[in-house]
Amino acid sequence: MIIIGERINATRKSIARAIEKKDVAFIQKEATRQRAAGAHYLDLNAGLGKGTEKQDLAWLIETVQQVDTGALALDSSDPLVLQECLGLVKNKDVMLNSITGEKKRVEGMLPLLRKHPEVKLVLLTMDDSGIPQTSEKRVQIAENLIKLITSQTDLSLENIFVDCLVQPISVDVSNGLIFFQAIQQLKKLYPCVKTTCGLSNVSFGLPQRKKINQYFLVVSLACGLDSAIMDPTEEEIQEALCISQTVLGQDEYCLNYIQHCRQK
Repeated sequence: MIIIGERINATRKSIARAIEKKDVAFIQKEATRQRAAGAHYLDLNAGLGKGTEKQDLAWLIETVQQVDTGALALDSSDPLVLQECLGLVKNKDVMLNSITGEKKRVEGMLPLLRKHPEVKLVLLTMDDSGIPQTSEKRVQIAENLIKLITSQTDLSLENIFVDCLVQPISVDVSNGLIFFQAIQQLKKLYPCVKTTCGLSNVSFGLPQRKKINQYFLVVSLACGLDSAIMDPTEEEIQEALCISQTVLGQDEYCLNYIQHCRQK
């Protein structure tokens, strides 16, 4: 599974403070910890809501790249911010997070995707009406976006990641089931397209969130999850991932599981 490290996100108070104070050491420590824990991409989000997102994201990119040369995911809802900051990324393997079915946002992203068809792209299954309450509608939004992007750019299906939007089960107990159904339906339609999610969203507002996240990851993998935006430094979630992949036949000769046990 492709792990996208979630920790360098301005919605976290400690990261917001570090961005405001330009605390290089703090950000670099977060980057190296996540990469050492197995993150394939480091998600960088600088959305403080203060009108400085472009400058702050550029600073994050430069700060992280001083100690890490691995793949990055640039996380912004503003196509202009992504356009300005994409050129700062040294590693050619880069992910843009994200695009939605909202008309204005799609139109803003298409010129960037035409210019950079090599990027990985995260699609969110929401449109101008918001997040649908059915799996069928979410898949329909994803399908419309996939058809639009592949018809108007050279982006390949293999580089598309669809986020079917995990919502908290504390709000509606069926939210987990809706997500499972959506990724199953999507994988039947587009086997080459990858699925992803913000893993910890499912447990928001509930006690012992890490336990919920673990079991949610297990079921999601069985339903066809290919990737997750998550905290790779959490030992319990890494163990759940390792064992799940083994019992699902994704760990040849159980070598990763055996190595995990030896390390423990």
